[in-house]
Amino acid sequence: MIFLQILMLLFLVSGFATVFAAKAIVEKFKLKEKAKCDFENEISEEELEKYKFDKAVLSVKMTGMLIALPGLIMLLIIYR
Repeated sequence: MIFLQILMLLFLVSGFATVFAAKAIVEKFKLKEKAKCDFENEISEEELEKYKFDKAVLSVKMTGMLIALPGLIMLLIIYR
């Protein structure tokens, strides 16, 4: 039981830390340059940069929530 609680905390902490540090992760690894936009020629350069940054941040936050999801499920199972 202790092993499952430690594993649950590991998933929760790493997932929520990823969510809270999403902007820093995007800036450090330059993920906005890898984001794709289907309508690049329809918006200005400033809006395009903001769109790509926001899209990359959202992607990192979704990944963080997917990391935390097993921890949340374990939380419900352990403390039922």
